[in-house]
Amino acid sequence: MATIDSAYDLFLLQVRNAQLDKEAAELRRESVELSHAAQEARNGVANSQEVADMRAEVAKLKDELAPVYKDKARLTEELMQCRESLARVRDINEKHSQALDEATGRIRDLQSRNKELSQQVDNERATQAVAASELEASRYDRAEAEQKLNKLTADNDQLVQRLVEMKATEVERMNEVNRTCDEMLKSASSMERQAAQQAQQSANSLRHTSSILRTPSLSGALRGMRIRGGETGAEGAAPAPATPVPEKATKSVPAHDGGCFTCAFDRSGSHMATGGADKVVKLWDPATGANTGSLRGMLDTILEVSFTADQKHLLAAGGDQALRMWDIASGRVRHTLTGHTGKVSSVDCSPSSSLRAVSSGTDRTIKVWDLNKGYCLRTIMCHSSCNSVRCTRDEHLICSGHFDGTLRFWDIRSGKMANEVTGLHTQQICSVQIGTRDGTVLTCGKDNLLKTVNPQTFEVKQTFRAPQFSVGTIWCTACISPDGHHVAAGSGNGSLFVWNMETAAVAQELKHSGSQPILASAWGPSGQPLVSCEKNGTVTFWSGQ
Repeated sequence: MATIDSAYDLFLLQVRNAQLDKEAAELRRESVELSHAAQEARNGVANSQEVADMRAEVAKLKDELAPVYKDKARLTEELMQCRESLARVRDINEKHSQALDEATGRIRDLQSRNKELSQQVDNERATQAVAASELEASRYDRAEAEQKLNKLTADNDQLVQRLVEMKATEVERMNEVNRTCDEMLKSASSMERQAAQQAQQSANSLRHTSSILRTPSLSGALRGMRIRGGETGAEGAAPAPATPVPEKATKSVPAHDGGCFTCAFDRSGSHMATGGADKVVKLWDPATGANTGSLRGMLDTILEVSFTADQKHLLAAGGDQALRMWDIASGRVRHTLTGHTGKVSSVDCSPSSSLRAVSSGTDRTIKVWDLNKGYCLRTIMCHSSCNSVRCTRDEHLICSGHFDGTLRFWDIRSGKMANEVTGLHTQQICSVQIGTRDGTVLTCGKDNLLKTVNPQTFEVKQTFRAPQFSVGTIWCTACISPDGHHVAAGSGNGSLFVWNMETAAVAQELKHSGSQPILASAWGPSGQPLVSCEKNGTVTFWSGQ
């Protein structure tokens, strides 16, 4: 508005200035005419009255012209001021125009951004609507799943109840079988004592007597049938037959690809099992060395196997952090025992109960298992990684060999350590075995030594070594003969060493052509055969005269 008023005032000043210029021009023209007339008058008529009047008129006109010049000068000055004001106004208008253009550009950008945001909001709303519908569908599916789960839980509870009832009935039946077996065992023991007295009176040679004693007896068969009862060689039972020192390999069989790490006999000695890197448990007839079957289901290398006391099931421990329990008759997996967080390095079944087993692992734990229900009864935390664990003749006591070279005894009722033999080996203990005759504990260490420990006094009874003997692996397993007179262990040089238990002297060093480092060994309950497992997966059967 101020700009318009200034322009209008400037226009009026220009108009007024033009009028004044015009009037001034007319006055100058009249003055010039009068000057010419006066000059002519001076030239023509001197001192005439007309000249005087003309001069008076000229003076008057000059007097009138002076204010006009003053007004013109004043108007010219105002005109210059108005032009400066107009220039400033034009600069302001130009800045305002630029600001207006920038504001207009920002408005367009904001409008475009607002359009994009509106589109995003619409998309988000659509997405939210889809998510809401999906959530509603998920809630419906969850409700259906919960209903199915409740139904399955109820069905499972009913099945568990039926299973418990069936197990209780089976336990009663098996108890009756046990009582019958006990009576038959007592009768067989009496018959054996009478046969032994008759044998002592005869004039037969000692070798013939040993041959007779090695023949599987009725007592040995009955011990294989029993589910609960004392171990072979327990007080009140017949003495174990003399075990001959093996002299030669009777058979070598390729058993496992990648290596054979474990072997074990059942209590009767009629079956043997091996396991290795091929994740398969193989069953054997020890008398003929023939493969009688395979058990599958492990997901990693098998490190140890063990038969239950009733000889109906077999357990295997391995690198897949689990144990598996097979029904030997059907070959089916009955339980998968999980809970270890590292490799399961060892497993052993109770000699007095077919429903209990123990295992150990690299996770520094020992676990006690209920084989009927397939769950862990107790977990024992160890000070050091446990390589081997065994059930002793005392059904409440177990022993374990550890990475720190210590032999430890545990009470499974309380889960607490009952005793320990520290510094038994200068390096880690690879295996622990329990003698069937008197419960002597045999350990094999990575320091290339074997030691026997009295389970009552916890004192070292004997130390076994040999110049060429070396432990080839941390899973090397040693064994004790059934009569308790010898110990055996495989060496990294491919030899199988046999020591005399009393003198600790090497009784035999066995080796066959092409033999590889021996990783495990086991003695048959009847004294024959002695079996070794080699790194190349071969199983060798050894026997003596």
